[in-house]
Amino acid sequence: MLNRRTMLASLTAAGLAGAAVACSPSAQDGGSGGGNSGGNGGSDGGGGSNGTLTFRLWDELAQPAYEESFAAFTEQSGWQVNIDLVAWGDYWTRLPLDVASGDAADVYWMNSANYVLYKDSGDLLDINEVLPDAADQWEDSVVELYSRDGGLWGVPQLWDSIALFYNKQLVDEAGVDPSALEFDPSAETDSLREAATKLTLDGEGRHPGEDGFDADGRAQFGFNSQADRQAIIGPFLASNGAQWQQDDAYVFASEEGIAAFQYMADLVNVDQVAPSAADTNENGDFSRDLFTQGKLGLFQSGPYNLGNIFDGVADSFEWAIAPPVAGPEGAKSLVHGVVAVGNAKAPEDKQEGIKALLEWLGSADGQRPLAEQGVAFPGHKEAQDAFISFWDEKGVDVSVFVEAAKNPAEADTGARANAGLTAAIPIFQEVFIGRLPASEGIPQAQEEGNAAMQV
Repeated sequence: MLNRRTMLASLTAAGLAGAAVACSPSAQDGGSGGGNSGGNGGSDGGGGSNGTLTFRLWDELAQPAYEESFAAFTEQSGWQVNIDLVAWGDYWTRLPLDVASGDAADVYWMNSANYVLYKDSGDLLDINEVLPDAADQWEDSVVELYSRDGGLWGVPQLWDSIALFYNKQLVDEAGVDPSALEFDPSAETDSLREAATKLTLDGEGRHPGEDGFDADGRAQFGFNSQADRQAIIGPFLASNGAQWQQDDAYVFASEEGIAAFQYMADLVNVDQVAPSAADTNENGDFSRDLFTQGKLGLFQSGPYNLGNIFDGVADSFEWAIAPPVAGPEGAKSLVHGVVAVGNAKAPEDKQEGIKALLEWLGSADGQRPLAEQGVAFPGHKEAQDAFISFWDEKGVDVSVFVEAAKNPAEADTGARANAGLTAAIPIFQEVFIGRLPASEGIPQAQEEGNAAMQV
């Protein structure tokens, strides 16, 4: 079963995991330090009839699916593929060194926060040139995320979006309909605040706003508002009409952005329907754990938490998934994806094999093992049904994530996106904990984030 955050490994450095949920794959925190692992079922063999290629990734739970895929590729193409598994904690340290020395893998995983750096250095093949007219077969939002300067800089492999997990028993008892919740910072109240208030209880069964309500003694919470870049901040800003960045510079400190941040923080500190930021700032999984314990009614998150929730809840209660909370501009879902990139500086005698491998990795047949083994939503649209079927067999309808991906919020891009978010997140946390009003903290976060990206 999937016991990690799949891919926001495709957003930022692991050090931000407590602030931006899903930033790093938890199974890799103490995982393999890397080294070659033979592809095609683990056999190093003597190479295919056309030679041997290397493929690098950071997720050990995806490796068996790739081994199955590469076995079929070798039989079809004559190229053997050896898998190089490098743990997330080492991946972004080793990659620049290997690229600089000429030792990078022939094809390797890449995330949205880092690809521009390698693209600008001429290290990546332009997929539009390698596979002309192929982009239509892949998830549109991921293609858009990796498109820049007229090129496409990776073959989509895995992706995730955001939706709303809910505890059926709790929402039924509270009389809450989670299917179409909305928020509006300009209104006195809205359906999200009303639903979250009904779902929040102290130890004596009192709701926020009722006489004697004990916020410090809450036994049940309504919603997981927290400094989570993908699941909360990104969707709420976009849904309120705020832009995240423009030309690789942050612009989220607009009137709409500040209002959205203050709204999110008020859910924690004023409405008292979300867990304390003292807990969620330190542990990005705190809200998820509350949900699996049956103490949180509404949990906005992504498919990277499907396995954690399925295993954590077990038979304790029924749960399901609804669309993400919508704002004045509708429901927005921050979409992230992992791509396979081609090494433009690999030896000339490998370029034909690299192009063949990229074509295979972009095909429905090449990606289907990722879906059938429940790794994540595959990048190829025709392979997505296999992932949906994987969860259907477990009684979980995940098709809402596909719909949510059709209305994406802005993701982080740019050569120094990691540095910018690293600078901004701690200030976001101060806003969520209530030590800074959004009107003061968000302009500061924008200024310091932009300064970090310009270094």
